[in-house]
Amino acid sequence: MMEIELKQVLNIALHHQLYRQHKLSGKDGVRELIRQLGYVQIDTISVVERAHHHSIWSRIGDYNKSYLDTLLEQDRAIFEYWGHAASYLPMEDFRYALPRMQRFPNANSWERQFFDKYKHLMDEILLRIKQEGALGTRDFSDTRVDKPATGWGSEKPAKLALELLFWKGELMVSRRQNFQRIYDLKERILPDSVDTSFPTEAESYRHLILRSLTAMGIGTLSDIQNHFMTGAKPLFEKYLADLVEAGELLKINVRGVKEEYFLLPDSLKNLAASEREARLYLLSPFDNLVIQRPRLKRLFGFDYTLECYVTPAKRVYGYWSLPMLYKDRFVGRLDCKADRKAKRLIINSLHWEQGIKLSTALLKALDDSLNAFTVFCGCETPVDSQSIHNGR
Repeated sequence: MMEIELKQVLNIALHHQLYRQHKLSGKDGVRELIRQLGYVQIDTISVVERAHHHSIWSRIGDYNKSYLDTLLEQDRAIFEYWGHAASYLPMEDFRYALPRMQRFPNANSWERQFFDKYKHLMDEILLRIKQEGALGTRDFSDTRVDKPATGWGSEKPAKLALELLFWKGELMVSRRQNFQRIYDLKERILPDSVDTSFPTEAESYRHLILRSLTAMGIGTLSDIQNHFMTGAKPLFEKYLADLVEAGELLKINVRGVKEEYFLLPDSLKNLAASEREARLYLLSPFDNLVIQRPRLKRLFGFDYTLECYVTPAKRVYGYWSLPMLYKDRFVGRLDCKADRKAKRLIINSLHWEQGIKLSTALLKALDDSLNAFTVFCGCETPVDSQSIHNGR
């Protein structure tokens, strides 16, 4: 079996994750990026900029947030559903979401309880949307007298029913309005050219495996299972073996690592590092490159936790610390916040990883990245890394 070095694994991974010198640009570049990565995760938190915009901007310098809206609402080139979590996905992959839609809601689950509870309301909502067109949560009133204070069930019933219909696949997101989903019937959104035939088990697993490795470049069984959140893990090993036997995948060893790795044959062209930019990337905590934390630690030696979900007393690096990628190494974490009223990017702390040499080139790359990031976040005040680079 072929054996490669860990350094070569990083080269492959960074190439496929579009952190080498790729020339994607404009709206078409965003569409190609989503195809390449398989999904772009959506998140509501906007401490700096929302995760989906941040992850795309990191890879496409001329990115404009309107590109996603156009691809979703006008071109119907992407759709919203579950990728690793709530995500934008390529429209041509729609049929592979059908098994999850069919399974929903699972028996004896909390989803089933809500689905049964709001079934009557869902029928009413579908009728209204059929008659009136696309609607959002704000188009439905909340007539409850007693309202739970917290928890998923505390939302008004119409909002829950809309989401359940979305998960079931009876409704799709037509557009976003002030980041709120506006839903319409599936048949009004899906282009006629989209294949809606139900995939076989073999087709589904083949899609999940090949999409995952196209995005990651190279991965272990666990990496591939966790690229998409499918809930369908038991048969990955079987179908991986089938694809290796058919020559569609290669199985290789990485020197010093006990796990077996899989990759597409064409990925071997990226064993050597392509020309490296002297650019430092400030990544979103939900970026595709870092979202699988065990893989991130195994490949890059970077142990990362998003601390906004940690109590303040237990935070080490800050509420919204961004991983800092420089060449093929994660060199630190920057905790920051966009003060949009003052149009200022606030730097709370900067932590360098152990053993990082603060060279002139690295500090210049940080300055350049901070200034570009400041503009991206809608701020104006430039940031000087010289005043913060000694933070620990």
